[in-house]
Formats: sequence, C-alpha cells, structure tokens
Amino acid sequence: MTIAETGNPQAGDKNAEGQAQLLQAVDANELVNSLLGWRDELMDAVEQLPLETFERLILRLLGADGVSDIDVSRSNDSVEGMGIFGGGGFLSFRVSFRCIRGGGRISSAEVEDFRRGVMLGRSDKGLLITTGKFTQEAELKAGSERTPEIRLIDGEELIAKLKELGLGVRSEQVLVERVIIEREWLAGM
Repeated sequence: MTIAETGNPQAGDKNAEGQAQLLQAVDANELVNSLLGWRDELMDAVEQLPLETFERLILRLLGADGVSDIDVSRSNDSVEGMGIFGGGGFLSFRVSFRCIRGGGRISSAEVEDFRRGVMLGRSDKGLLITTGKFTQEAELKAGSERTPEIRLIDGEELIAKLKELGLGVRSEQVLVERVIIEREWLAGM
C-alpha cells in the first residue's frame, strides 16, 4: 500500500490533483482501518459464531495454551468444562473454565458463583473468559486471596490471545511508503 502525495499533474489540471488527493485519503483510511479496526471485526466474528463453533474455538484455544483431557458442556451463550493444565510434566493441576459470549459486563456475583462451581468440581484453579468485560468489583473478587484462584480473561485479552496463537487471525507486515514531492528543492534546481 502506498500513501502518496503526488502533486505531479500537469499545470492547471486541478481535476487530476484532486483525484490524487482522494486516492491518498482512501489508501490512508484503508490502512488506518486495517491497523485499528481488526479488534472490533474479530470480536464481532467471534460473537456471531454458532455456539458449537464457538465451543470448538475455545477448546482449540485452551488446547494451544496447554489444557488437555477437556470435558465440556454448553448452555445458552456459554461453554463450561474441566481439563488438566500441564498434564505432560512434573506439575499439573485441574482447571475449570467458563466462557461467556456477549458484550455485557460480568459481575462479582457471577465470579463468586463460578468460584463455587470450581470448588464443587474439585478443580485447583478457574478460568473465566468473556467476550465482554468484567466489573471492577468482579476483578477485585477474582483477585482476592481466596482459593481456588480465579483468572479472568476479558474480550480484549481473548482476541489478543487468538492473534498470538494465530487462531482465526493472521498478521502480515505492511511496508508503508509516503512519497513527498519537494517542490521547493525542484524549483531551486
């Protein structure tokens, strides 16, 4: 992609100069959207997945992050389950997870409810993932010294992890060249 300030139309040809400036603006807008808008686009795509596909995405994400032997269930817009983290090494632990779709905010009551479920499932830790956000109270509740430990992953961290692992998103390096005509230099020749 090139963002160019051409200024090379023939003298008096304002139409060609205007077209060149319009082309520059279109290229610049496209570049800015690709650099900044991908997060919203990815989040929309994830939230619009059918529940079964969303479940497969979450299982793939957890598997890529080291969770194995996953047992899963789903209800409405959430996927829940248990698995073993680090099952191949000297140290492993049971982890319960719940993944909730939707742009809403997860409350401290929902975190506490999840913590009780983790305890009932006899897991060592819990992972609560949402495509939305957590309230400040929910973050405080999860960060408390109580056991089992609950790790919160909000929508921003979720899409960052998808990007990091290359799940449903890939990155390309784009070289941007901006050409600036130095009219004063040329005039001084």
